[in-house]
Amino acid sequence: MAVRITVAEYDAARKDAVKAYVEGVSVATLATGEKNEADRKSAEYFVDLGVVWTNAPESRLKSTERMRADIEFDFEAAKDGAEKAVKVLHDAQTLAAAGGDGKAPALTELNANKNSTKGIRQRRIVLENTVECIQLDPALARDAYRQAALTAKDSLNWTQLCAILANPLLARAEETRMKVNVGIAADGRRRLMTEDYAKTHAVQTRKLADGTVEEYTITSFGPKGDTEDVEVIIHLVPSGELLTMALADLARRKKLQAADNSVVRKLMNEARLPEFKIREARPKSSDR
Repeated sequence: MAVRITVAEYDAARKDAVKAYVEGVSVATLATGEKNEADRKSAEYFVDLGVVWTNAPESRLKSTERMRADIEFDFEAAKDGAEKAVKVLHDAQTLAAAGGDGKAPALTELNANKNSTKGIRQRRIVLENTVECIQLDPALARDAYRQAALTAKDSLNWTQLCAILANPLLARAEETRMKVNVGIAADGRRRLMTEDYAKTHAVQTRKLADGTVEEYTITSFGPKGDTEDVEVIIHLVPSGELLTMALADLARRKKLQAADNSVVRKLMNEARLPEFKIREARPKSSDR
């Protein structure tokens, strides 16, 4: 059973957890200049915040509006605090380096600020899921964050924690019968279309052999600067069904990618000429 705390103790614990987040992430951001390290620290400190939230007094846990307000406040405080802390630390390190004391930060102040808050901004959805999980099953949310905070072998990693917290949203989304417009390309790629897609795209129709008429248009896929125009056929389907299909395809492609990566590595290794190979380890003295 969770230890019950007073509202004052709860608010104080939130404040301490946000402070620890700000200090830890700001130092991690400038320590290596690598955003992955800042992201890792962000996840670590957000777990600590989650432990505090899920052990809130019963009066807070029963109010979804109040829990959402608490988590939203701490989210914004962590983001704003990290930005300010990184700037102060960046200025201090830059000034010290100019005087011959230590190295200047590897990142510009702008990039340091971006890295310090990226981990926070990316976790907004996880926090929304936390609010919902607390509302539906506070004991589950509490236990999930507790296990994620453990350092033992049976602890939850960040991905596992996120999956547990997202389950209520996922279950509801898969049951949704609201219909949406989706464009599907011949190779299986999908693009959700807005309700006014007929205004934003050059939509055409064609009659099929069975007498039905289908709508199709050209849409773009790919990242900015490297897009590809592809024809898609427009379908009206329940959003829950579309989500289920997309998730199944993602799981299938993940398995295919893992298998293909293994094949590629082995074939590339077999193609390596002997004169370019580097031994895996120094031979033992008995083998010389």
